[in-house]
Amino acid sequence: MIKKFLDINNFFPYPIMTDRYMIGKSIFKYEDLEYVKCNWSEYRKERYLSSFVIGKEYTILYDRLLEKTMMSNHEFEMMTNQKFLDSAKGDVLIFGLGIGLIIHPLLNDSDINTIDVVEIDMGLIDEVYPILINQDTKIKLSIYTEDAFSFDTDKMYDAIYFDIWSSIDDIAFDEMKLLTNKFKKNLKPGGWIDSWCSEEEENYESK
Repeated sequence: MIKKFLDINNFFPYPIMTDRYMIGKSIFKYEDLEYVKCNWSEYRKERYLSSFVIGKEYTILYDRLLEKTMMSNHEFEMMTNQKFLDSAKGDVLIFGLGIGLIIHPLLNDSDINTIDVVEIDMGLIDEVYPILINQDTKIKLSIYTEDAFSFDTDKMYDAIYFDIWSSIDDIAFDEMKLLTNKFKKNLKPGGWIDSWCSEEEENYESK
């Protein structure tokens, strides 16, 4: 069964500022579409370009240090995270908090028992965690303030997902393999482990 994302556009008291990030609203413009056309791979454009809607408002997580959008609730984000949403069950481990886009649908999902999230940025946790807690009526969510590459646990999971990259490149693919190998030991028999956009490696076009 295909699971659905929630509309989170009204979940946040915009704008939110941390030492590193800004959470706010952004209107998708014609210039944004032209940037995508010029910078995205043919693989991505073929699959996702039609989902862009000029003039539509989205919630974004903007990295002020890197000067780029880290996460949003754009249809592209939902489409590329759908594999996780449909695969998540039982006990779930997620690396990367973002704006909670992939977490909100799990909070009241009867297939989910626990949700553990690893996020390195305390400022982001301080702003996003209270909003998630308001929806966490079953008390499933725990957040660990640690780096994905140094985090360790003995807990076993039914689904493990890595979503810590703002863009995909050779470095990201290498890190995906590293993290997958590191946390395979925490996967229950028959469990699922994957990374955001891992399927793009075979069709990756280096810019």
